[in-house]
Amino acid sequence: MSRPSNNNSSAFAKHSVITFATNQFTYVKFALNCAQSILLHNDITVFIVSNLNFPIPEKLKDRLFIISPKPEHLSLGIGMKLHIDEYLQTEHTLFIDSDCICFGNLGDIFTACGGMDVSVAGVIVKAESWCGEPLARVVKQNWGLDELIRFNGGLYYVRKSETAHRVFGKAREIAADYDKYGFDRIKNKWINEEPTLSIAMMLNNQKPVADNGSFMTDLFTDRRPGELNVLKGTRILKNPPQPLPGHRAWYPAQYSPILLHFSGTRLDSYPYVSQSVLLKLKRLRMPVWAASVIASVAVHFPFKVYHWVRKCLNLN
Repeated sequence: MSRPSNNNSSAFAKHSVITFATNQFTYVKFALNCAQSILLHNDITVFIVSNLNFPIPEKLKDRLFIISPKPEHLSLGIGMKLHIDEYLQTEHTLFIDSDCICFGNLGDIFTACGGMDVSVAGVIVKAESWCGEPLARVVKQNWGLDELIRFNGGLYYVRKSETAHRVFGKAREIAADYDKYGFDRIKNKWINEEPTLSIAMMLNNQKPVADNGSFMTDLFTDRRPGELNVLKGTRILKNPPQPLPGHRAWYPAQYSPILLHFSGTRLDSYPYVSQSVLLKLKRLRMPVWAASVIASVAVHFPFKVYHWVRKCLNLN
């Protein structure tokens, strides 16, 4: 994508990325890694919504900015994503979770979402296949829906429009009675925005883009990818064949996502640690080849030996 101009005259100045990093500096670390990876591969503006004070790397200051969150949103945890529409800075926005790393051009995602006001990487499925029969009955009784969009909430496309505000407004309305409807909370604490936004998108005729692993995925199918280098943009993940654990029938045997969502349980895994090291070495102005060698020797090799030994001892 072409770099947005400061005077907003460029067509690409209409595009930006937003991520959240509130209350804990751990989230800031993830958000800065996410932003740096995006800016390695895209000329676009990135906004971090945060109530914390932290320095922006010098080389990113012209494209990375901080937005102050609304005080009433700070206690919402993950549920803060129900308010993405209140933080839009440009006509077209990708919300990307801070625990994601970008490996390529986001322009493909913007293009795929064209014509929608709110979209995700997902697929429309029978409600019971995603949320189970009890919740499917609740969805049918209250909103008349037999189908929902199954997706991972690490990525949202949002166009600044009245329709987008209606979608998020409806999701917030549903979330007000979240427990009454019987939706599960994350860690028995946080509202999960995915089911409420799925319902709201369906009610407003918003469609997902293909969930085939090319836009965003997690490490479910491949916990330890063999090829992963954020500086080079290389990433190859494998989908194990049936009936092996981790198989996703809707994914190809091999795929290369633009965004890799590590999720909270994968942030101490060597795939994330290796990418974090690569980004840190890049900030230290180390050549890509040298950074890649160091990451392979200091991170990949010892972690792979560790997992090989565990496998041999049947400890995995």
